[in-house]
Amino acid sequence: MKPLINQTPAQLMKDIAAKYPKHNAISYRGQIWTHQELDALTDDLAAGLLASGIQKGDHIALLSENTAYAVFCFYGIIKAGAVVCMFNTSLKAQEMADLADLSDISYLMIGSEYKDTKFFPESLVLNQLHPMKKIFSLCSDLPTPYMELHELIELGRRYPHLYQEQQDHILASDDGMILYTSGTTGSSPKAVVASYFHLVNAGIQKGNCQQAAANDVICCGLQLFHIFCIDVNVLAALAVGACLAIPDDLHTASILKTLASQSCTIFSCIPSMFLALMARDDFYEWDLSHLRIGLIGGSYCSPTVFLKIEQAFGLTLLSALGQTEAIAGITVTHPDDSLEVRSTTIGHFVDHSEGKIVRPETRETLPPGQTGEICLRSRMLMKGYYNRPDLTRQAIDDDGWLHTGDLGQLDHRGNLHYIGRLKEMINRGGEKIIPAEVENAINALAEINCCKVVGLPDPHYGEEVCACIVPKPGTNIAANEIKKLLKGTIADFKIPKYIIFLEHFPMNANGKVRMQELTEIALTVLS
Repeated sequence: MKPLINQTPAQLMKDIAAKYPKHNAISYRGQIWTHQELDALTDDLAAGLLASGIQKGDHIALLSENTAYAVFCFYGIIKAGAVVCMFNTSLKAQEMADLADLSDISYLMIGSEYKDTKFFPESLVLNQLHPMKKIFSLCSDLPTPYMELHELIELGRRYPHLYQEQQDHILASDDGMILYTSGTTGSSPKAVVASYFHLVNAGIQKGNCQQAAANDVICCGLQLFHIFCIDVNVLAALAVGACLAIPDDLHTASILKTLASQSCTIFSCIPSMFLALMARDDFYEWDLSHLRIGLIGGSYCSPTVFLKIEQAFGLTLLSALGQTEAIAGITVTHPDDSLEVRSTTIGHFVDHSEGKIVRPETRETLPPGQTGEICLRSRMLMKGYYNRPDLTRQAIDDDGWLHTGDLGQLDHRGNLHYIGRLKEMINRGGEKIIPAEVENAINALAEINCCKVVGLPDPHYGEEVCACIVPKPGTNIAANEIKKLLKGTIADFKIPKYIIFLEHFPMNANGKVRMQELTEIALTVLS
């Protein structure tokens, strides 16, 4: 067990740069940055941000596809004493404006694009909906009026004292990052606040559970705005002095190319991406012989699928359970655990934490073998939901226990078996989808009388979105037409795969929709 340390990411990076100055820190599109170079570059970037008017505690949104430059900005913002707010790259301008209002964002840094979302035009609309003090561009090839990353770095090199002076005022306990989640308590997004202490120790703990070392190469095959990517990939690589290998993009061919060409030793991902990689006709043509270990999480993985993935990739696969509110995770299996334990359980509660299973109705602690809500207590839990102490109290009780909203049971060896979710949240390949957001978008259409959204089992993504719709009398609208109307209104991953039309919903005596029965109806209609 690695001890928790009271450091900021800037202090940790200084220590790693001194210990492993010439070791590769980041590789991306044929370029390499050593730990010494990463430390110096992000110092300059932090100074440039400060010279641009950013102050300690300011909230800066980062909207970028996975690139080395996005990682530089992640660290630069933190080193400046500001709070990095990670935007999902699939969100549209209105969705981002809602998050910006929620979390008091005053600055924005943008990359180029992700899939069909171009960040520059979205930023123009966002800036009208939620005016920013300043917007920066990570790219030098975009025709934007924004200050570019290389200009920020050059500016910082002229004012290094700004960065040095700032370090005396930054504490490990200060707010360092905001991630957005539906969380455990409701139907609207919440802003999860993590401190610099959380970031440093999440990296150390996740590096330790993967038995990572300075000679490892960690493939970054997860999207940067997820806690799974931030602690298991980015921060773990920093904490042990390893190299973070960033694929050109997150297409399967690019990830396989990175795994092979960079001789990656660690690869952690969500089940659907592992399966997508395995589904390629040329999968077995790539040299993955250097792979040693990796975590699988983000959504449920059956024992059968787990075994297929481990065998195909030839690594030791560790099942884990995480939640954004539990910054360093909830449970993880150990490399020395048997294949049976690693494939059928999600392991022990993580280091420096205690866990229990409680009866949801009474919060009574349950013995092994009984199913209840998974709860966690740890110094690594979030500081809270930004500006929402009421919701924080709903998620974390007076005794410090996080009520995850997930169901599980412990066996006699202390391993946790995942059962399902208390909440109605849809988990599509690691993307958490709030049904109400999709329902609101569909209900806004003129032809719709009422819509309810449920999650249906899917062998690839774990769950898929299904919209159950009661149309207005006399109207006629097709499923494909609804999908087209939703495009550009909500993120693509939220658009329902399935749309069914009903005359009415099953209701209980109180006039509420019986959601379980509605799900069964949807499965019957689609069967």
